Amino acid sequence: MSGNRLDFSHLEPFYHVPDARLSEGITYVKETDTLLWVDIYRGLIHKLEDRNNIDVSYDCITIAPETYSQTSNLRHPEPSCKESVGVVFPVINGDAKQITDVLFASKFGIGKTSFRDKTWEYILLYTSCPEISEERALRLRSNDGNVSPCGEYLLVGLMNDFPYDVTDEGCIVRVSLNHPRKVEMFWERIKIPNAIHWSRNGDCTYVTDSLDFAIWKLDAKTGERTRLIDVKKYNPDFDSPEPDGSAINHVSSTLFVAVWSTAKIQEYSIESGRLIREFILPSSTPKVSCCVIVGPDLYVTTGNAKTPNGPETTVDSVGGSIFKIPNAVEISHNESSKNQLVW
Repeated sequence: MSGNRLDFSHLEPFYHVPDARLSEGITYVKETDTLLWVDIYRGLIHKLEDRNNIDVSYDCITIAPETYSQTSNLRHPEPSCKESVGVVFPVINGDAKQITDVLFASKFGIGKTSFRDKTWEYILLYTSCPEISEERALRLRSNDGNVSPCGEYLLVGLMNDFPYDVTDEGCIVRVSLNHPRKVEMFWERIKIPNAIHWSRNGDCTYVTDSLDFAIWKLDAKTGERTRLIDVKKYNPDFDSPEPDGSAINHVSSTLFVAVWSTAKIQEYSIESGRLIREFILPSSTPKVSCCVIVGPDLYVTTGNAKTPNGPETTVDSVGGSIFKIPNAVEISHNESSKNQLVW
């Protein structure tokens, strides 16, 4: 394994947002050459349009009850609750090649915002799913998710929110975007559902089960689940090497997995489930949370060392940073962007 262990332990952060807590859900919009990511804990959506001119191209939206649209037809369900953002789904105008709006998975459901006016609103609540009561919804928040290959629905994982113990009342829901919009249960009980991907031809779904240290392969026709990747097997020196966000590369048939608490990105075969390579990041940022492919490079998000139970303001100037691992990926110009909706 030593020959496939690539040392980036001295890599400097590519970008750091002051007071970043839990950077996650990074996605790349190829049409506009834009990076988007979230800070789950702080309820922020970040945008970076020009990676060579960061100071003038960075922008941010705050998702909070205070910024909720006053003209929304759907009122905020609990204005006293702290909001969060698990993952974003940029909406692309294919003709104009612009990000028109951003859908996102938030505390209580699917929200919609834009970088024009920076207000937001819910368009669908998880409580419209019969299996999610209002009491259960209060204890949950959105984590990761993705857009189906057909572009007609989202799969979004829900887990216990920060004030609560993690239990198996987490789940994965299927959100239909076409009218009538609806939320259906996809996976009823799971502690921390995380990254979700599909095979190139859509015949199977890959679901990350963080606290079972597994990535499951689900047959699209039969629903049969196969334990494809055993992350703990390949991280014997760590007590809790939780697979977190990931990026799929259909060119090499591999999955780049951020392994929380290990300061590593690991690349696994989606055919055999075996570990192929691992990328070692600085030990000061062990909470590696997600990654995305941009050309030949990987952009990686991390969590602050104080997250989730530390003070709101922290002296950690590295945790929460974005890192760039150069020349990590076999590329194809035909690969589609993660989480993207073209309407």
